[in-house]
Amino acid sequence: MALDSHTSSAVCYFYPGPHVVVTNTYIETPDGLFHLHDLVFTSIAHHYAHPARTVAMFCAAVELALAAPLAVIFGSALMILAGLVAAAGMGGAVVRDGHRNPRLMELRALHRGVPTILFSSADKTEFEQVRRAVIRAVEAGRHPLP
Repeated sequence: MALDSHTSSAVCYFYPGPHVVVTNTYIETPDGLFHLHDLVFTSIAHHYAHPARTVAMFCAAVELALAAPLAVIFGSALMILAGLVAAAGMGGAVVRDGHRNPRLMELRALHRGVPTILFSSADKTEFEQVRRAVIRAVEAGRHPLP
């Protein structure tokens, strides 16, 4: 067995997934093999896949902003009720959009000074498993203080 083999007994697997492999010495992704000692972890980024949530919240705010002054001018409680119903409908759209279009999460690092996205996923469970595996791998590679 070769010393640099993935099946070496010195390698401890923290996450042997289908898209990414995290061990105590490296992270392997479809983009390449990254040794932990060459990485500086910078951030975790969350991106919204679709702007529908922002648009829905903006529309709900506009609905309420228009309903309140018109209700005061015309003295109608029904206008306030109509504005609240419209805002609730927009809120429902926000909740539905959150379930249908999860945000994209990225694990970013500097690899030899070059910004790199190590892993990205819209699946929160898988992303958190990989993130925790990377934390465990980094902690396993640290030398204990005397």
